Amino acid sequence: MKKFNIHDWQSKQRLNEQSFDSRLANKMNMSDDEFEKNVSSRDIEDKNPFMDDDDDRSPGVELASRTIEKLRQQYRGMSNDIMDDFSVEMIKHFLDNYEAQAVAKAYFAKKGL
Repeated sequence: MKKFNIHDWQSKQRLNEQSFDSRLANKMNMSDDEFEKNVSSRDIEDKNPFMDDDDDRSPGVELASRTIEKLRQQYRGMSNDIMDDFSVEMIKHFLDNYEAQAVAKAYFAKKGL
């Protein structure tokens, strides 16, 4: 079985998106230029909805910090058993990513585990 490669998958997603845009432009009887100008996704400057303009962290780090804070507020009332179940499921979810797996391996290696 071939190993999943995130870079190949992302490349295929970009190609599929480009194909979708072409098919949609054809259905709308628009030229590529008209479609690009009037319909397709446009760059919304450098502003990122996840970033605070005064925060020098990356959008991913900033969003993660906000999410962690919200989760802490929500799980204050959880029992230990529910918290354990929740934590296990979150770890499974987040480790379904090569970058996260590499960070986890490095973390445990530093701890000698």
